[in-house]
Amino acid sequence: MARCEFTDLDTAMCAHCRPPVDEPEPGPAGRWFHAVYPGTCSSCGEPFAPGTPIRMRIPDGWIADCCDAPTW
Repeated sequence: MARCEFTDLDTAMCAHCRPPVDEPEPGPAGRWFHAVYPGTCSSCGEPFAPGTPIRMRIPDGWIADCCDAPTW
């Protein structure tokens, strides 16, 4: 079993040794809630204000209601 020189993990399980993925698939998204602080939508780059519905989409970041409307 080969081990990574940097992490000492099995190379098949080490993110450092595995080849990069060309296009990551959109990951799971968290629940909607209202932003407490201003921020920027990681999908389109538009700023959002406190009170804007947002949710975390892994690995993209915070997605605002401008790009993914809540269903509540």
